[in-house]
Amino acid sequence: MGRLAAVSCYVYWGLIVVYWTWLDKVESQELLMHRVLWTFLIVLAIMAVRGSLKEYRQGFASGRIFKAHLLGAILLALNWYLFVYGVTNDRITDASLGYFLCPFVSIFWGRVIEKEKLNKIQLLSIAMAVIGVSRLALELDDFPYIATGIALTWGTYSMLKKRVGLGVFSSLGMEMTILAPFAVLALFFYGQQGSLAWGTLGYRYDALIASTGIVTMIPLLLYSYAVKRVSLTTMGLLQYIMPTMALGIAVFIFKEPFGPVRVFAFSFIWLALATYAWNGIRPKPG
Repeated sequence: MGRLAAVSCYVYWGLIVVYWTWLDKVESQELLMHRVLWTFLIVLAIMAVRGSLKEYRQGFASGRIFKAHLLGAILLALNWYLFVYGVTNDRITDASLGYFLCPFVSIFWGRVIEKEKLNKIQLLSIAMAVIGVSRLALELDDFPYIATGIALTWGTYSMLKKRVGLGVFSSLGMEMTILAPFAVLALFFYGQQGSLAWGTLGYRYDALIASTGIVTMIPLLLYSYAVKRVSLTTMGLLQYIMPTMALGIAVFIFKEPFGPVRVFAFSFIWLALATYAWNGIRPKPG
């Protein structure tokens, strides 16, 4: 059941790009605020049912934990914004590239913080990824800021979460509590300016917007179940389901361009990922 939950989690994350395209008439900033607010309400309800509100409150009492979650909240908000912006502005390919690059951000933080030594295979995989991204930056009209931003924010956020000993829901609850007041103020401001999509685009859009919290929580529930039952190596390999599906949806369903430059760049990045994955599962000498 653990592997089924893990696969379901990443498949869900891959398919979720279609959901966000349904909300392309809503500004990315407003979608971010709604996602924060609705996720905040749902995660509080889940914690109340699970009886984990005590751990959640204790997190705010610790200065170290609070500072970590303050940074985590900022990183998560930036990541959500970049992803939704990419998906709703016909840049799904760039968004998928960001998640392909995340492991290399993890390698970087492992080297900087944990002082992990990089072997020749890891250095080779990093070099290939750099070549791929550099090719995109040189040949396309603009720097791949969506992909780079997603990789940096999610990779750093993941590193931060591993260093904070708090449950999945207590941790997310802290982050949403930090962000929720800003979300409420922003939505109030949009309403005063007459630019709020909520309540103006019809019941279908209102229902989709209100679903952002549920859409966010379902994969987290699956992930929290799977991560306790499946090896980290397996989870690491399965994580590529999400960006692979997103890329397929971008190219084959939404017909985003995937010309020679992108083929070249992605080929180097996929080769880098394959090399990185092989290094993680190959038998170690001795």
